[in-house]
Amino acid sequence: MDSSPVPSMDSSPIPSMDSSLLSDARGKRRRNDLVQNVDRISKLPDHVLLVILGKLSTEEAIQTSKLSTRWEGVWKQIPNLNFDMKKTNKHFNGQSLAHRSGFIAELITKVINNHDGDLECCEIKHFPYQWQDGTLETWIQTLIHVKSTKDLSLINCTDLRWRRSVLHLPPNTFSHPTLTSLLLRRYDLEAAHAFNNCRNLTILNLVTICAEVGVFNAVIASCPSLKVLLLDIEWNDGTGCLEIKNSKLKILHLACNDINSIEVTAPLLDFFSVDFHITRSNLTLIAPRLLQLTKNCWTAYTDVSYISYNISCDDQVKGNIESEFIVSKIDDYLPWVKCLAVSVDLTNPKEVNMLHRVLTKWDKWGRKIKNLKIFFKQNNGPKQEGESSILEAQQKKWNGKSSLFSIDIRVEAVWLYNFSGLNKEEFELVSSLTQRKRKATKKVMIKTLSIPENKKLEIEAAMAKLMKLSKGRKKFSVNFF
Repeated sequence: MDSSPVPSMDSSPIPSMDSSLLSDARGKRRRNDLVQNVDRISKLPDHVLLVILGKLSTEEAIQTSKLSTRWEGVWKQIPNLNFDMKKTNKHFNGQSLAHRSGFIAELITKVINNHDGDLECCEIKHFPYQWQDGTLETWIQTLIHVKSTKDLSLINCTDLRWRRSVLHLPPNTFSHPTLTSLLLRRYDLEAAHAFNNCRNLTILNLVTICAEVGVFNAVIASCPSLKVLLLDIEWNDGTGCLEIKNSKLKILHLACNDINSIEVTAPLLDFFSVDFHITRSNLTLIAPRLLQLTKNCWTAYTDVSYISYNISCDDQVKGNIESEFIVSKIDDYLPWVKCLAVSVDLTNPKEVNMLHRVLTKWDKWGRKIKNLKIFFKQNNGPKQEGESSILEAQQKKWNGKSSLFSIDIRVEAVWLYNFSGLNKEEFELVSSLTQRKRKATKKVMIKTLSIPENKKLEIEAAMAKLMKLSKGRKKFSVNFF
């Protein structure tokens, strides 16, 4: 055993090291306290603070006034206000809903009145009491005609125990040059005069709205500048014809119940989606830029679930409302759609990119498309500067995992319009849909009408090649129509 003496605790250097470490720790803590006491955020200019507040809810943004005098009142400059009475109501207990909602409504009124300047966007989810006591009308008048709100959303938080609120508003209520977008949810409309002279609106979204067909027709006719029209509507008397005639309309969505007939005339329409119960003969669509609905888009129960989309280069322009809507809202429609029709120029990288974004969303849902209709646009005009190099880069990308052709969507039948047997991109797209092991397309249909005789030979050769690639698949077929 080692007999060397064991050093005493007093002679050990450890305590002195502990003292040094403790001293360093105290010094570091003091420095941290000094750093924490320095409010660097409050020294930022207002426009930066507003960016921070923009990430918060309206309620949270207002509460920042308690942080310091620097923050006090900054919220009054935020461009967007959002009020959810149903959510705020959860913080109050022991009182009737009518009393609680009245108190919350007073707070909302105070916030709106104390806000400085105009508003970009405002959303209010309210209870039926605010419609009954006139508070809702006061809010609408203030937000539109005082605050010059550009985007207004009004949502009635009613349930089955309540009759939907009848929206009684003065004439020309929604007619104001700054109001461009309007959403109404869960109301009854008995008249259309609130929409008189609404040339200002470019986006109108009516969700769970009930009215007579004549009221709907008057509302639509009063908004001739609409580019986006979304209708999830019903009327008490199913007779009558819903008429949509608009020379500027670009996007139209219809989800309607108990409708007798619909007539749509929209020469600039690029996006059309429908989901309702109607016979084929009672739907008239005059939209020359779109592939039309055909009999295979109807199920045995005459339900229509269909999207037709003419992809345009304009969709790639920053701030384009059609593009922003399609990318942000298409998730709402994909779960039920059985038929998708697209018009696309596969030699245009911008259009290919947009098609990729749409199909990627479909792939995410994992739904099967019963009929995929593709109209191949042949744009032989001069390309813009730099577009050729972009196309070359896109073509190289097609061979990778992010390729348009690598999206694993399930398609039962593909219908081809204006198909060229010599176009490499068109052939690769079709062949990619037919070569998958588990999700391969069963049928390819090619429209032969107006195809020149010299092109028929090219198409037949391309289809023979496709059949050869699909050799061994008993259920696969290629037909002409």
